[in-house]
Amino acid sequence: MAQYTLQLRELEAVEGRENLKEWFKDYNLEDYLTQDEIAVINEKGVWSKDKLADLIIDHYYMREIGLETPALFKLKLKVALREIMEEKAPLIYSASIKIEPTSEFEINNTSKTDTNGGNKTNSNGLNIHSNTPQGQINKTDILNGTYASDTDANENETNTNHNESSNGESHSTGRNRTQVALIQEYRNSIRMINREIVEDLAELFIGIY
Repeated sequence: MAQYTLQLRELEAVEGRENLKEWFKDYNLEDYLTQDEIAVINEKGVWSKDKLADLIIDHYYMREIGLETPALFKLKLKVALREIMEEKAPLIYSASIKIEPTSEFEINNTSKTDTNGGNKTNSNGLNIHSNTPQGQINKTDILNGTYASDTDANENETNTNHNESSNGESHSTGRNRTQVALIQEYRNSIRMINREIVEDLAELFIGIY
């Protein structure tokens, strides 16, 4: 079999496995995902840049690189990986989210009610009895009992306040279809994302066997 460029295994012999892996890890997940989304991926623990790099190298181990020099291959690989991960990184995150495939819906309700109220009532009364009135008198004179045989007066003020607060929370899950149907739908949605990335890099390698 004719050989036109270096095989990946030959690059590994020159660069070393760990250094070669860095070529296939030359992208930042932070460019495509938030820190919280990256934390979800790390928490699940089934995907990592290291695992993907090993998979790519093993898959193309006996293949020749598709560019004239290792430097050109490294540059083209970096560009390709960054373009690919813009699409695949969100998919990796989506596949890492914890879900319950046998639950079709989940409902959370939270309610809070605050009621404040108050009433204020003022009342007053005045009774005057005068047997010998002496001309016009004013209210102050009346309240003081001036020129009156007898008087009685009252002033009342009533305040009432009430406060009410209530909080409620409910959570429910369930399904409208059988568990078998839900599991089948879940399986159909699974994507082999690592394999898709490996296949997307095929153009960087010579396809002659």
